[in-house]
Amino acid sequence: MVQEDESQNIPRQGNGDPCKGDTGAGTSLVGRGSRIVFLLAVIGSTFLAVALFIYGFAITISSLLFSFTHFSLEIEAMKGAMAVAVEIIDLFLVATVFYIISLGLYELFIAKAPLPGWLKICDLDDLKEKLLSLVVIALAVLFLGESLVWPNSTGDLLVYGLANAAVIGAISLYLWAQH
Repeated sequence: MVQEDESQNIPRQGNGDPCKGDTGAGTSLVGRGSRIVFLLAVIGSTFLAVALFIYGFAITISSLLFSFTHFSLEIEAMKGAMAVAVEIIDLFLVATVFYIISLGLYELFIAKAPLPGWLKICDLDDLKEKLLSLVVIALAVLFLGESLVWPNSTGDLLVYGLANAAVIGAISLYLWAQH
């Protein structure tokens, strides 16, 4: 039974799920034998995500221990601690990107995955959109961290910021053109 999605007038199949089919996305796209190839990509990106999460956790503990054993009330020490904290968050964001890629590849090419409601992945374009959106956030967080500890030469920071802005602008233009 094909239903009409009232918000976007997109035909839907089955139980109202905007993704096509309920029997495992990708079954019609790739043969069952090639699922192993995609499973390798899923396992690899999951291992990368887990390794980055563990590494980020270890750096967090190490940074906290360093902060408590080398406590200082100087502004430069505070800026350094804030920069490290922002870089740790950036690391967790990158790990999240790898995890979302892993879940997305699993959802698209192997079987239905237990995805949160905000993470609908129906095709590779959806996966690219999620990835590029997270890259924009990661670049913004990275720039924030760098701006905290950048040497006094503001011209170089401006060039760095403009380069980041150009990448973010290009990604935004690509995402805008896709819609």
